Amino acid sequence: MSLEARLGQRQEQRLALLPQMLQSIEVLQLATEDLLQFLEHEVQQNETLELRAAAPGEVEAPVVPAAEREDSGWDSGFEEWRRGPAGDDGDARKALFDNLVASADTLVEFVRHQLAFRAVPQLLADVVVHLAQRLDERGLLPFGLDELAAELDLPLALLEEAHTLLCTLEPRGIGAADPVAAMLLQAAGDPDLPRIERLLREHLDALGRNKLPEVARAMELSLDELADLLGRMKGLDPRPAAAFTGSVAAALRPDAYAWLRDGIVQVGLDDAAMPELAVNAEYAAMAGDRGTTREVRDYLKPKLRSARDLIEAVRHRQETLLRVVQAVMGEQTQFLAQGKSAIRPLRMSEIADRLGLHTSTISRAIAGKHVQTDRGVFRLRDFFDGGRIDAAPTAGQGRMAVAQQIQDLVAAEDKRTPLSDDELVAELARRGVQAARRTVTKYRKELGIPSSYLRRKFGDQS
Repeated sequence: MSLEARLGQRQEQRLALLPQMLQSIEVLQLATEDLLQFLEHEVQQNETLELRAAAPGEVEAPVVPAAEREDSGWDSGFEEWRRGPAGDDGDARKALFDNLVASADTLVEFVRHQLAFRAVPQLLADVVVHLAQRLDERGLLPFGLDELAAELDLPLALLEEAHTLLCTLEPRGIGAADPVAAMLLQAAGDPDLPRIERLLREHLDALGRNKLPEVARAMELSLDELADLLGRMKGLDPRPAAAFTGSVAAALRPDAYAWLRDGIVQVGLDDAAMPELAVNAEYAAMAGDRGTTREVRDYLKPKLRSARDLIEAVRHRQETLLRVVQAVMGEQTQFLAQGKSAIRPLRMSEIADRLGLHTSTISRAIAGKHVQTDRGVFRLRDFFDGGRIDAAPTAGQGRMAVAQQIQDLVAAEDKRTPLSDDELVAELARRGVQAARRTVTKYRKELGIPSSYLRRKFGDQS
């Protein structure tokens, strides 16, 4: 074995991405909320970059090409659509309750709000609040009052009085020892309370498996009587404090808007959320001034170059996203007019070929992006399901469209003889949609739809 050094030449091709190209790719695939955070970070790191928010009182609307704005009434149409139909006032008591819940950040605060309207001695009110602080995430008090009396060195009678008062507050059921006790507190005053208690304590398992004939025989009731009883029990909540303990998801801000106006698809971006980017004029002047020290100019020049590259990357992102959304929603006229069951699944290669872009650019442009329509908010990626279909994709064939049709079929079925998964496959086939039984079963479970046995209704059960 010998080792020797040789000098030679080799020709090869490599793809070298410039820093500004890498940044453009990164900016393109960011959703609007993520992009705003990214820009804030860049402004903190680069003093030559400025974010100029929209002027107060300025009318904000998504960006559309100027040619589409002229004489189209676009702005007023968009605002009218976004406002949507006005709702009615609703029940005054429910509205008051909802407002109180909204104003109280926690269940304890809500309890304090209610106690403030009652003539309750301060000591008793303090104990009630303390009990509310001891409730678990369900709103239940899963330990004995005697234990708490010993821990706090308080009279048991005082704790019992406070507990009784707590159990009369909204949401009804808080302070109960277990879920069944909470539901019984909510059912107080019902003439069939003994039967409701027996159902909850003895027949919950059979009810969960929809064995209503078996439960009716055990309770010595007809199916119609049982159905009426169960109908009154539907409003009972085993977790009375769920509205306070459940985490509230942040409101989703769409990246684009699409709707039909006189049968024509209209598309716009949420540029109201996008601040104006600009280069700081003072720093730009300093970098170009020969009177500025070389050290300062050498420091500012790369900063200014980075700021301009970022501004260009954001501009390119907005233009590309708008073109992609226009192309995608241009294929979804039936969806905008009829709903999810009419979605036409697309292939990314279709949109890429039409726009003269690479498929990877389309993938980055739709990544994490959402579009607001009058049918709801959807991920842009939801419209790309054409790769699963052998023939040319048509309306109603995509994953979301098939799932929606399954939901529609189940909603319209006779609950006395609900459709099995095999029957759902046959009904879809009659609509021209080919789907395997396992696919239907999978979609049904994803939609949270029980099996046909559990969906079956007995007697006059509604």
